[in-house]
Amino acid sequence: MVTLGRLLSLPTRWTFAIGPYIYLLYKEVEYIMALSIKNMEVEQLARELARRRRVSVTEAIRQSLEREVARERLVPRDKGDDLFRRLMAISDSAGQIPKRENAMTEDEILGYDELGIPTR
Repeated sequence: MVTLGRLLSLPTRWTFAIGPYIYLLYKEVEYIMALSIKNMEVEQLARELARRRRVSVTEAIRQSLEREVARERLVPRDKGDDLFRRLMAISDSAGQIPKRENAMTEDEILGYDELGIPTR
């Protein structure tokens, strides 16, 4: 049996087989969990990609995920504070828009008169 201490002492990537299954472990993984795809469209796309690349479905998914993670790492992401500051700047600039002199009321915009009856 592989213990947590044994996993931590493994090289970055380690492969072993138990019965008909081959396991590939990574040191960065804290636990091993199977992935279950319950969406038929996703499953069909994975199978089509595997067939076109002539690899297993697992390998096609792994390759695709590696590519997407690499793309995501290239895109700088705003931190929560930056997003808050940007939203506040938008709010401030929207607050500086001057009011119109003969602006329609909310009811006029929606098409109702003072009694709530549609005017259109």
